[in-house]
Amino acid sequence: MASPCVPDNAVASKILASCAAAFAANSDDCNKFLKAALADFLPENYLSNLDADDIVGKLQRQSEGWKTSRKIDTAIAMAKSGNMVVAGMTSAALKQHHGHVAVVVGCDALSTGGGPVPVGYAGSLGNPAARIEGDRMSLTFLATLVHSEGLDYYFKLPDRTPA
Repeated sequence: MASPCVPDNAVASKILASCAAAFAANSDDCNKFLKAALADFLPENYLSNLDADDIVGKLQRQSEGWKTSRKIDTAIAMAKSGNMVVAGMTSAALKQHHGHVAVVVGCDALSTGGGPVPVGYAGSLGNPAARIEGDRMSLTFLATLVHSEGLDYYFKLPDRTPA
């Protein structure tokens, strides 16, 4: 697939390239994809043995250094400025059997019938339609959740950046 954009920020470009490279081999599970896409940007084994619920729980802990927002503009701005941005919700918050995580990349918002939404990548365990490759977050999370700014975004600068 062609890249959804060309970010101005060098780190944002590397995050986008990592997502694109990790997608084909890891799109069958959201947490597997997230771990593969962000592995070179996080401390080694940072997300090892964690499912989506555990990942969201870790990102919510203040001691981990992640900031949070539900604002679409903030998520996009943070991704464009070279931050890692994870969209994530627990199974309890989603009222589903599993939580869900995705990576927001540093592209302009895509317009939809409900308004602008972030662009990203996500794998999915049991729902192939929710596997997005440089597409709208409203295709992997419920569109109403994304449009109403009810989706949690976690962001921070990478701990390390690949060459």
